[in-house]
Amino acid sequence: MNPSFKIKNRQISILKNEILNSWLIDNGILDDIEKLYLNNPYHNFLHALRVASYVLLLDKTKFSPIEIRSLIIAWLFHDAWHTWTAMELDEFTSLNHFRLTMDKYPEFLINDSICRNWIIWTVFKNRWKNINKYAKIMSDLDIWDIWTWLPELLYYWSLYSIELCVTPSFFYTDIEKWYFKYLISVDRNIIISEDVREILPNSYTTIKDFYNIDLDMKLEIHNYLLNNDATLDEFKDKFFK
Repeated sequence: MNPSFKIKNRQISILKNEILNSWLIDNGILDDIEKLYLNNPYHNFLHALRVASYVLLLDKTKFSPIEIRSLIIAWLFHDAWHTWTAMELDEFTSLNHFRLTMDKYPEFLINDSICRNWIIWTVFKNRWKNINKYAKIMSDLDIWDIWTWLPELLYYWSLYSIELCVTPSFFYTDIEKWYFKYLISVDRNIIISEDVREILPNSYTTIKDFYNIDLDMKLEIHNYLLNNDATLDEFKDKFFK
């Protein structure tokens, strides 16, 4: 049986307000999208909001308001109805939910092509074969999402072990080691989008810091996140003062 865990509803509320305060999306659409997300430990509405919030950091001299809005919408939908087991082709289901939901809002202006490319290319991590700039940014953010500062990495990433059905100890050793090596390999062989590097510049520092934390502390962090509806700031105050 999968262990129970506390959904981070308070952090979800914080990020929803951040998105709404951009004036690029309204509450009705955001509520409709939230209903499409299952209560997964990692691939949930909190993850969608978090990565959508990165779009607000993009250089506004390079992207128009319609592009920014379309990218936010795409990110909010990209893992809609993602299953606990991360079934293959989940993103195609997300694309279908995007179409059904946004058809209800014909006057809400977005670039449909941007949205479709961003959503569908999350299922194809070989993003270097795609020449669409939006899809490249989408795929980059999806696999590099964990490479922010260390507290953010641990706060948002730790409960992924539940979805993978592995013990936290195994997750923080073998799984992490494999995934970090994979990302470093990607970094060495593929040019990551300049726009993404501007948003997530701290990757190697974060990995180094991650390995400087002993396993007992990581397990304490995991247990805390498993059992508490803590905000990111509360988490930082407890473990990173």
